[in-house]
Amino acid sequence: MKSSYFKSITFRFSVALLVIITVAELVAGAIWFYASKLDKEETAKDTLTSLSSSITDTFSYFQSLPINYRHLILNQLRETGGTRFFISINNTMLDIENLDSLTFAPWLSDFTEVALKETLPHHSNIQVSITRREDIKLFNSGVKLNELPVIWSKYGLSLSELDLPIVVVQIEMAKGEWFYIASVIPLSFSALTTQFIDHRQLLFLVITTVLLMLCTTLLLQREFRPIKALAKSATLMGSTFHITELKEEGSNETQAAIHAFNKMNRRIQAYMADRDMLFSAISHDLKTPLACLKFRTEMLDDENAKLRFEKLLNEMDTMLHGALRCMKDTDTHEMPIDVDLKQLLLDCAEDYNHETVRVEIHVQSSVQYLAKPITLKRCITNIIDNGVRYGDHVDVYIDTESTQESVLIVIRDYGDGLTPQQIEKAFEPYYRAGRKDQAGSGLGLTISRSIARSQGGDLRIRNHHECGLEVQIALPRKI
Repeated sequence: MKSSYFKSITFRFSVALLVIITVAELVAGAIWFYASKLDKEETAKDTLTSLSSSITDTFSYFQSLPINYRHLILNQLRETGGTRFFISINNTMLDIENLDSLTFAPWLSDFTEVALKETLPHHSNIQVSITRREDIKLFNSGVKLNELPVIWSKYGLSLSELDLPIVVVQIEMAKGEWFYIASVIPLSFSALTTQFIDHRQLLFLVITTVLLMLCTTLLLQREFRPIKALAKSATLMGSTFHITELKEEGSNETQAAIHAFNKMNRRIQAYMADRDMLFSAISHDLKTPLACLKFRTEMLDDENAKLRFEKLLNEMDTMLHGALRCMKDTDTHEMPIDVDLKQLLLDCAEDYNHETVRVEIHVQSSVQYLAKPITLKRCITNIIDNGVRYGDHVDVYIDTESTQESVLIVIRDYGDGLTPQQIEKAFEPYYRAGRKDQAGSGLGLTISRSIARSQGGDLRIRNHHECGLEVQIALPRKI
């Protein structure tokens, strides 16, 4: 069942749709990611350019002040507190690393550094870092912000209550004198990084894809339900011609196919009814004069003429009986059921093994097969009968080539076999490769092959490499 589902059009269409949706989402995500990245980069450049200009102005202002006045201004700024920037003049450059988690941090630092060097050509020793508020270092000792007085630790370097990245710029004013300024970047951390897809987007895509696939599968199953019913009815037509008409539902194309099938079914039923009626009439009309001819033959005085007429009439009766049997054997009205092939073969061999074993069944275990039991038994019995008649002894086995898709029944006799010309004509009606005086109508193989093909399989014959004839009945498990 699992294997058949994987081969169904519903599964294949669903997989194809899933691949298309995935590819479309990846392409759309790549386009969105690229556009978003460009927009974020442009915004970050504009923001850092503006900050660089402000930092340059602040640095120029402090550099223009007398040295004694710089500390007075710095003290006034610290006492004010609650600002979005922090300025100090240190003796050494503090080691502050960029945030590795921010995609834009390395090149934004380089970009800002280049911008500052262009506006401050006489100060080439500039260091720029982008970090978090809680990770910055202050003063010569490198003290953390949360170690400062409350007015700074709580309200310093903040923009409202938002947690934003901090840019730290250190410029060497003179030997042993570093201008230190830290300022809030008015951009969120997400604005300074790029991620192709985050967990929330991934969850959203998974949910939408699952819902879409579920709805598509349900829709396909609903649309294909009439097609399955059509296939089932077409299969049943091989076993019985009296099937009910299908309801015309589904898409326009499906309705057209069902309408054509119903129309064909009505024509076939009418044809079969007319054929049965005609066949019955012909059978009756032929048997009646044949019986009269046999009766009149018994009244002939010439013994030689009497024997010639009896032989001709017997041959005619045999041909008529064979034609009737051919029609009956190939036109059965059985329903397929699960059959144990081993038991079926044993039943076929039973009639030939009363006095001595002439038919041996070489099947070790049961083999289940969905078939029409009476019809299949006729098919096998005809071949076994030919094998016993022309080869005396028959071996029957199920070939190892049998798989889950098909079953191969092999029937071998030990006769003289057939010539290539006889093999080509073996399936022709009334053809007998043996002696003409042997019993038989010459329809056995014809009937057996018709039955095998009505099961969806085929029948093949070939000479065995040692001796005798080998007949192979290939039967598909799906009928």
